[in-house]
Amino acid sequence: MSLAQYQRIAFWPLTLLSFTFLFVFCASNFHFAIADDNSEVFGLIDNLIWGIFVVDYLIMFFLAEKKVNFLKTHVPQLIVVVVPFLRVLRVARLILMLTNLLGMVKNRILVSIPVYALSASALFVIIGAAAIYDAEYADPGSSIKTRGDAFWWAGALIFSYFYNETPPVTEAGKFYGFLLTLCGLSIVGTITATFAGWLIAQVKEIESDSTKILEKLEQIERKLS
Repeated sequence: MSLAQYQRIAFWPLTLLSFTFLFVFCASNFHFAIADDNSEVFGLIDNLIWGIFVVDYLIMFFLAEKKVNFLKTHVPQLIVVVVPFLRVLRVARLILMLTNLLGMVKNRILVSIPVYALSASALFVIIGAAAIYDAEYADPGSSIKTRGDAFWWAGALIFSYFYNETPPVTEAGKFYGFLLTLCGLSIVGTITATFAGWLIAQVKEIESDSTKILEKLEQIERKLS
């Protein structure tokens, strides 16, 4: 089996697994009753998902023909595997799956750009809110005490990079703020670069059509002469 064949087979199961982890992560970090009352079960599911991610990465590594190049091009997957204690980074798998899904409609640029922006923004806000709530809600000096506060903080940060009204006070909260800012910048950068690439492609297509038209006119002119 080639690496490409394996990735096609494993894509949808891993996508479902990534969404399952998102549910486990949010339920645990928001401290919903179902997660707090079944903390051992949720912890087991969390570790099991991480274990499957490890197996998936190892399979891809052994199937890859150019292993050094594989390591260079699959850094996010490697981080998910080697840094298990940073659970928030495991959602990188979900982000990668989302990127692959949008890549399937990359030629439909006018559709893919807004879909990418909305999907990525919603995903980052949910993840950021869950992470900051778990880090801040119990700290007496924090102003982020409710889930609503957490969503407000995450939405304000990713869309405007401004959260001075409710700054995190814990080290983990500050770290999540830094990561969320990078996510917001990546969304804007990706949209800008994609749209610019599309415009350049359209200009080149028009220039190519114009060149063909001129060549055709020259042929007609030579025939008439």
